[in-house]
Amino acid sequence: MKFDDFANIMAMYPTTPNRVISDTLGIPLITINYFAYAMGLCKAGRKCKRPTSNYVVYYNALTGEVNYRSKKDFKISVSKKPVKLKVGWNEL
Repeated sequence: MKFDDFANIMAMYPTTPNRVISDTLGIPLITINYFAYAMGLCKAGRKCKRPTSNYVVYYNALTGEVNYRSKKDFKISVSKKPVKLKVGWNEL
């Protein structure tokens, strides 16, 4: 999904019913639920379980898309070397 759809989900989720978000953005309901769970979002006035880090949400600057994957799909390691990113303004 594009970043603006992701931002709209983040803004609308606490106060708007999931079905309305799904119909408004044209995104399947299950996708909205996965993103909300992965980001630890809760409905306003409700208690919810925080994610147990089963999902990783990532942004692809080249395509402008936000996706999620299971944490098992990623190898997370720590590097002491700085990482240089080369991204042009037209790619953001």
